[in-house]
Amino acid sequence: MEIKYFTKNITLSGELQKFLEEKIQKLSRYTDKIWEARVDLSYHPTRPKGHKITHVKGETIRLEISLRMPNKILYATERAKDLQTAVDSIEKKLRKQLERYKNFGQFKRRQTKLIIRKIKTIG
Repeated sequence: MEIKYFTKNITLSGELQKFLEEKIQKLSRYTDKIWEARVDLSYHPTRPKGHKITHVKGETIRLEISLRMPNKILYATERAKDLQTAVDSIEKKLRKQLERYKNFGQFKRRQTKLIIRKIKTIG
């Protein structure tokens, strides 16, 4: 799996990058079909009064992760005050999506086997 990082208004230190890689590699245990992970990380400092604020007040880190897979792109986004909180919550979101993706394929295979059995019994 290839991991691409895109940052805005923040520099990603080695230990934070390693932390992100560990969390993303954990997701690969649900499926080995993940081709690429794209990590978009941005920092929005709080602005003085009177300025229009486009993000939720007090939450300054915005993290987006998208996973490219065959015929599917899984996507999650999170805003938080610190990076570790954002990564933990986004990992849970992506884990749910990966479990749903995995179960969907199993369901389709079971349905196909049932149809084939019915056709064989008819013929």
